[in-house]
Amino acid sequence: MTTTPAAATPTDDELLATLREALTDILDASDLAHVDLDRLDRTTPLLSLPLDSITLVAAMSRIENAFRVFIPEQKAFAFTHIGDLADYVRERVAAKAARADK
Repeated sequence: MTTTPAAATPTDDELLATLREALTDILDASDLAHVDLDRLDRTTPLLSLPLDSITLVAAMSRIENAFRVFIPEQKAFAFTHIGDLADYVRERVAAKAARADK
């Protein structure tokens, strides 16, 4: 699993690597066959991925664990693009680091 230290702000590449790994582990082979993992980027709509509510929550859980952030379920369902998720994770990591610096 790809991990980032709690204080480090993750890059898009780190988040995408974690998401790719999660999708590879979570999706069954028939769903995964419809995803070009190498083409995923900030602009990829999350609704274009074969995720139902269970697999979306599982993917978010993997990202939470990798970057040590909490993603509320209602927030996870509100992201429209991978970039929205990446921005949220970065904001949460930065906020956690700011609290730790106090």
